Amino acid sequence: MKKTIRFQFEGKKYTVDVEREGNELIVEREGETYRVTLLPEEKPAGLAERPAEIVQPQAVAPPPPPTVQPTAKPAASPPPQAEAGKGVLPAPITGVIKEIKIAQGQRVQKGQVILVMEAMKMDIDLYAPVSGIVQEVFVHQGQNVKANEILLRIE
Repeated sequence: MKKTIRFQFEGKKYTVDVEREGNELIVEREGETYRVTLLPEEKPAGLAERPAEIVQPQAVAPPPPPTVQPTAKPAASPPPQAEAGKGVLPAPITGVIKEIKIAQGQRVQKGQVILVMEAMKMDIDLYAPVSGIVQEVFVHQGQNVKANEILLRIE
């Protein structure tokens, strides 16, 4: 779609017809045609390009309704970065702990919602990977966590 544009450059007024084809502009003025290639935006100095994080979806059983919602105490030391074991729950993505629905010493059932994270402006329910008793909770509400950071341990 052609568009007529009027502008002033170095004190002179111009009227041109402009049409875009991909990353090129076709500019027509007084019977002459000019092709202008658009360049990608330059990032401000000091900002590095970050690769996108890939998150694999995980299938889980629908959780039963929660019966108890005590709050957990903040951990004394930062949680370890490790691979998830049978009763270890890692953060699936970098985000913020929005809600802790269990407490240390509480019995939980596999598939029960035990934490809620916020990531990319979405709430993400995290489910108990096994049935058992919550041994350690390494996070507190409002804490920023990184992907694969261990959040709690159930035995």
